[in-house]
Amino acid sequence: MTLPSLKTRHCRWLSVPGKSDTRGSINFLEFDQELGFAPRRLFWLHGIAPGQWRGRHGHRESHLVTLVMNGSCRVLLDDGSVSETVSLDDPGRALHIGPMVWHELTDFAPQTAILVVASTLYDEGEYLRDYEAFKREAARGA
Repeated sequence: MTLPSLKTRHCRWLSVPGKSDTRGSINFLEFDQELGFAPRRLFWLHGIAPGQWRGRHGHRESHLVTLVMNGSCRVLLDDGSVSETVSLDDPGRALHIGPMVWHELTDFAPQTAILVVASTLYDEGEYLRDYEAFKREAARGA
């Protein structure tokens, strides 16, 4: 499968292998070189109320691989100079979000469940939660 390229720095689509038969479908993510990092943490988003958002921050160091398990949402990606919005709606495609990328998840379909594989353990000091501060820090690293 040919995956579309992204304009946002440090972001890319990953193909998630899978199989389907009369019983249903299975997809799997192997923690190999294609992932690009050793996973340190898994978390998932679910039960998101209508009209709510998740994210709205950037990370100084963390890499995230984001997969939709069920449903769909939109993801805004912003590296401080380029911004684009993509749909997360296919369990056979994962979104790799690298460091210094502001990301916002919105427009969740009912019953959406999102799995995130992270390269770091949780550390609040690693988060950039103010967009203007993020842009300043991103500009220094560009």
